[in-house]
Amino acid sequence: MVKVRMNTADVAAEVKCLRRLIGMRCSNVYDLSPKTYVFKLMNSSGVTESGESEKVLLLVESGVRLHTTAYTRDKKNTPSGFTLKLRKHIRTRRLEDVRQLGYDRFFGRLFCFNSDWVQMRIILYWSCMPKEISCFTDSEFTVLTLLRSHRDDDKGVAIMSRHRYPTEICRVFERTTVSKLHEALTSSKDPDNDEPDNVNKDGNNASDASKGKQGGNKGGKSSELSKNTSDSSRVKQATLKIVLGEALGYGPALSEHIILDAGLVPNTKVSKDKKLDDDAIQVLSTAVSKFEDWLQDVILGDKVPEGYILMQKKNLGKDCPPSESGSSSKVITSVLHIYDEFCPLLLNQFKSREFVKFETFDEALDEFYSKIESQRVEQQLKAKEGAAFQKLNKIRVDQENRAQTLKKEVDRSVKMAELIEYNLEDVDAAISAVRVALANRMSWEDLARMVKEEKKSGNPVAGPN
Repeated sequence: MVKVRMNTADVAAEVKCLRRLIGMRCSNVYDLSPKTYVFKLMNSSGVTESGESEKVLLLVESGVRLHTTAYTRDKKNTPSGFTLKLRKHIRTRRLEDVRQLGYDRFFGRLFCFNSDWVQMRIILYWSCMPKEISCFTDSEFTVLTLLRSHRDDDKGVAIMSRHRYPTEICRVFERTTVSKLHEALTSSKDPDNDEPDNVNKDGNNASDASKGKQGGNKGGKSSELSKNTSDSSRVKQATLKIVLGEALGYGPALSEHIILDAGLVPNTKVSKDKKLDDDAIQVLSTAVSKFEDWLQDVILGDKVPEGYILMQKKNLGKDCPPSESGSSSKVITSVLHIYDEFCPLLLNQFKSREFVKFETFDEALDEFYSKIESQRVEQQLKAKEGAAFQKLNKIRVDQENRAQTLKKEVDRSVKMAELIEYNLEDVDAAISAVRVALANRMSWEDLARMVKEEKKSGNPVAGPN
């Protein structure tokens, strides 16, 4: 499956690449779709080879991606309300800062535009929920406008207009210690040991009591039991990659990279009965420290990360062109390389795959998403062409069927005309008999009865028996 969203390492690497834009002024803001926007930044002091001022197009898709682009895209003729709000406050303003808020599943990117009266901030915010939030705040993090509001009373989080943006939910980057890693890997729950303790007041198992109530609740408890069973089965099947990903918050891909770097197997089962020994935890802690050294160098150091795009091969089909002698043919398989993954650090699980390396991660993102967009447009065009050809084939088949029906009707009419000409005297006699009968005011029922009687008597004019 093609990677779409960026993880923690991707965001940190991209923020590092975008810090080169600090000092540029926002010339204009355009919207490509309800979630995709383009910021046109200019640097009057920087001059290109053509003698013009340096221009950079910053493409932002809320909750998905953020990178500069060298490709032009079609803009909407009428800007949205969110775009007009951005233009009102940040046009001609200088970009003062680009940084990342938090490094857990709750994370975001912060843009600071210096205004004459207040410092404006644009926060592109992600959460562990399916949807994302992008908002525009002032210097006190009070939300002025946003694409989508969110409220969670259980956690006490409200991201709404005229409310303060909750920056306290963002986790500050902290190094993982051996004790923290040991606690996370040894605190996994074992559902088999917890189920016997789940007893009601009468001394019976709670699961048995719930089974006895199924009939009275019309099967309402059965869904809860099946849900609990599926949850416990997921806990039973917890692997080292899942446990480490939940403990560190870096995601499954980075967790697998760390585990492979430590020389361990990512799919190792982890439970109370089967725990990692101290040596394995120490090796894993060393691998985590190695990755966090790279992440800290990206966040706080001067390192500008490189970019990698991984590709997968797709066979389009086999062609068998004839040879010059005509006696044999050679099979040629057409292979298409499709972009599948991007990363600022070549992960261990991807080192055996074919990849393309870029000088910066920002260039890799632009190339990846631009290629994906072009492939998506090509697929849409092919789908439209296929639908048009299918419609054309249906019309062609329908016209051919109609032509065949008309041809059969013509052949039948020609045959009837030839028979009439061949039996012209009998036909005239039958017509005269019918006319005489109708002239004598005979009904059509009596006429049909007379024709049947004439057939029985063997009259050839009435038709064969």
